[in-house]
Amino acid sequence: MGSKFSKTLLFVSFSFFLSVFLISLAPPAEAALQRCPRHEVKTFLKSKKMKTRYKRASIRDINGYLNTHSVLAYVYNPLDVQAFYDFSLKDIGNNRACVMLDRVLIHYISRPEIVMPSDFPKKSCEFQIILKHEKRHLKVHYDYYERSVPEYKRFLGRVARRVPISVPVSSEEEAAEMQRIIENYYSSKLSEHIGESLMDMDRMQKKIDSPQEYIHTGRKLDRCKQMEEREAKQNKSVFHEHSKNKVEE
Repeated sequence: MGSKFSKTLLFVSFSFFLSVFLISLAPPAEAALQRCPRHEVKTFLKSKKMKTRYKRASIRDINGYLNTHSVLAYVYNPLDVQAFYDFSLKDIGNNRACVMLDRVLIHYISRPEIVMPSDFPKKSCEFQIILKHEKRHLKVHYDYYERSVPEYKRFLGRVARRVPISVPVSSEEEAAEMQRIIENYYSSKLSEHIGESLMDMDRMQKKIDSPQEYIHTGRKLDRCKQMEEREAKQNKSVFHEHSKNKVEE
């Protein structure tokens, strides 16, 4: 009997302690009203694939720019990402407000460039072989871009759901600082994702530039040179034959 009573008393005491503990942790009603709500962010992504820009530079300048010594041409793979943010102020009373992120608009633009060597005429055998190789890199760029557009849309939504809740502000200066903090958070996450995208694309591009591909392309360029040498000899022979016939006449 005594044992049963002591157990009941222990349970009641514990329940009372728990209630007091929870009440002590609960914020005052006024403080609860001063909290900011979660952001309800709408995200939008506008994608645009620009036409490839073709540029020419000497092989010497190309290697000087890339700090290399054996590159004949290259594809520049920029993913131009521009972010725009819309904010509002939500009044929560007592001369305090919450900075709310309402909308994020991302312009996601593909702007590839091919830099070809000016050492070869455009219609030359060498130029066409190099261009064919670089167009394989260009295809990787465009294919990756097309696949990454829906992934970027999903990513924007994930980040929007994790934007830190604002701290109440009471002045324009505090509001501007809170806006800056939110923008920096979103921009930093976006920059990380862009960096990962570029590394993924770079890994795909390196698969094209395999040792076997360099050997194969090198042999093609050698054949171009041999073919041009034969044509030059033939042209020289024809010229001499023509000159000889004129002299005999």
